[in-house]
Amino acid sequence: MSHFGYEIHIKGLVQGVGFRPFVFNIAKELNLKGEVYNNSLGVVIILECSNDELEIFKEKLFANLPPLARIDDFNFSYKKLQKTYNEFSISASQDSEKFSPILSDFALCEDCYNEFYDEKNPRFKYPFITCTNCGPRFSIIKKLPYDRVNTTMDEFKMCSFCQSEYEDPTNRRFHAQPLSCPKCKITIFLKDKNQNILAKDEKAFILLAKLLEEGKIIAFKGMGGFHLICDSTNENAINELRIRKNRPKKPFAIMVKDLKMAQELAFINEAEAKLLTSNLKPIVILNSKNIHKSLAPDTNKIGIMLAYMGTHLMLFEHFKKPIIATSANLSSQSIIYEETKLLEQLSDVFDFYLDYDRTIHNSSDDSIAQVISEKTMFLRTSRGLNPLYINTASIFNTKENILALGSELKNEFACFFKNQIFISPYIGDMKSLDIQERFFKILTFFQNSYKLNFDQILSDKHPQFNYVKEFRDYKNFRVQHHYAHLCACLFEHKIYKNNVLAFVFDGTGYGDDGKIWGGEIFRASLKSYERLNHFKNFKLINADIKNIANLALALIFDFNLESKASEFLAKFSQVKLNNLKKIHTQSSLYTSSLGRIIDAFGAFAFDIQKLDYEAQTGLLMEKYYDKNFDYSYKFDIKEKEICFKNAFLQALEDKDKVKISTGLLNGIANLIIEYSKDFKEEVLLCGGVFQNKTLLEILDRKNFAYKTSLQFPCNDSSIALGQLVHYLSLKT
Repeated sequence: MSHFGYEIHIKGLVQGVGFRPFVFNIAKELNLKGEVYNNSLGVVIILECSNDELEIFKEKLFANLPPLARIDDFNFSYKKLQKTYNEFSISASQDSEKFSPILSDFALCEDCYNEFYDEKNPRFKYPFITCTNCGPRFSIIKKLPYDRVNTTMDEFKMCSFCQSEYEDPTNRRFHAQPLSCPKCKITIFLKDKNQNILAKDEKAFILLAKLLEEGKIIAFKGMGGFHLICDSTNENAINELRIRKNRPKKPFAIMVKDLKMAQELAFINEAEAKLLTSNLKPIVILNSKNIHKSLAPDTNKIGIMLAYMGTHLMLFEHFKKPIIATSANLSSQSIIYEETKLLEQLSDVFDFYLDYDRTIHNSSDDSIAQVISEKTMFLRTSRGLNPLYINTASIFNTKENILALGSELKNEFACFFKNQIFISPYIGDMKSLDIQERFFKILTFFQNSYKLNFDQILSDKHPQFNYVKEFRDYKNFRVQHHYAHLCACLFEHKIYKNNVLAFVFDGTGYGDDGKIWGGEIFRASLKSYERLNHFKNFKLINADIKNIANLALALIFDFNLESKASEFLAKFSQVKLNNLKKIHTQSSLYTSSLGRIIDAFGAFAFDIQKLDYEAQTGLLMEKYYDKNFDYSYKFDIKEKEICFKNAFLQALEDKDKVKISTGLLNGIANLIIEYSKDFKEEVLLCGGVFQNKTLLEILDRKNFAYKTSLQFPCNDSSIALGQLVHYLSLKT
């Protein structure tokens, strides 16, 4: 007798996220027969059922997906089935060449969180409690497929209790690869710098809390690497960490036990609270209210994240105050995740370190986000977000395997293969050899995982990026930096064909004319762009963009404003001024960068000679901006140039932090609004300048309609994605 039924094909994030047991339990609930299995493209479900039963099944499937699952494509067909089913079962994978996404690491889920505090639960206060819906993935995987034997959990033998849960399709720990419990535990060690073990497991946390109370600095092994932690209420400890890490003013991120503790430190609205407590648990940039000034000098903002591992919860069982939790690394280098490197590179920074005996195979950083007008904007995409896979079968059509190398700063790379866009986790600034090593380690890991050979390389137009030279044997297609910013934003908002009016305001990018761009207005689509206007080019004294006093001097020399700027110039010796003016006269470096212009304004607004960190000027301007002060600088548009001489002259006369910050940010917002009035196209705002929350809020208050980068950072992390989608659009 022939049996007919439905064959369902599902694509998306449906492997390694508890999707098959989820399907199994729905089928059992509805008394349906059939099977579910993975194949090279996703998941296949066979159901012996009527059309009405299929509709009920679909409704239940979409209504309550597993927390980490995502359906991109759902197709079904009614057909003659190959065999008769007596029940519903989970079957082995059907294809030998299995495509399996490697997921990111996730924060503890609500179920595991509750079990951690449940005295009756076998994993009560067990620091490595996890299930299919949370915990490490990317940080522990060594190769595909994502099975325990291919992770750093392969050294830990499951006890009979964990094994029973692992093999039970009705249990949320079915095939949870990092599974363990106190009977087959991962052991924690508190050590001194000579690797002597001072305490283990819970006793390690008791001693650790005592050391934090004494003002000690601890290297604490997290999910994707070590953090440097100390008591965030101890000013001596904070200042000592600043000295040891050579970090004079850059704000430190804070970790808290829960939302209640976070609310003691910052003003938190409903959208921010939702983000803080989500399964991402990123660092969220918030307005501070009750913190030591030394935690975040010169700014009224603080980055806060909630505890996202059982090890963090164990710490807060014994230490009741917020902690600093900053990446354990040398300046501009990658997060350290190995004990040997920690001792080699940072032994003069920390006093003791907390380690555990499960190896981290792949490092990752904490993701960073902020909320603007109820919308989440991601500033760094790593833990909980990347690696990211996007199915583009319905958008792009090419058989090529493509690698987009991205930018030199805030690098993430992107690949295209099997109709998928893959975006790497955050890597860092490629000027450092350490970061380049991390780039190639992660790239090689993904190439080996998916047996990838690239047909095409995409890169920035800058001619001197060292890491690009490693790909000299490949075909290389170069994409202008700021156009790549725009293309990433176009892709995010699904604008695949139409032209837009784009304001791409950024720091540095090599322009088509060989000059440094960064204050551009484009009319563009995914396929092409026209540079309509830009901020007037000015000469740079040298390439050291952190020396913002030189940026201010460059504008003074460019605009012949030495008599007007006498008070500012008095800060320099006449010999130094003469030398700098000579360098300026001979300089061939020109830029249209709005980021550099803002820094120049900031040099005399805040009396800063050299930046301690990249976002310092922007954060100061946000702090001193007064939304109740109706004051704005005016930019003059002459032909294809935006002239800012009069605005700069006004700022020199104002000599006031509030007036300069308010005037400049209002002036930029008004420029965008006024310029857009002559265009019918939709407006997009791209580039690192639009990380400035205050600037976007000004536009929102003026009811100005725009789109900006939210899911994919508006900074250089999204350059690779922009390069890739532009190239793909040309091939489609």
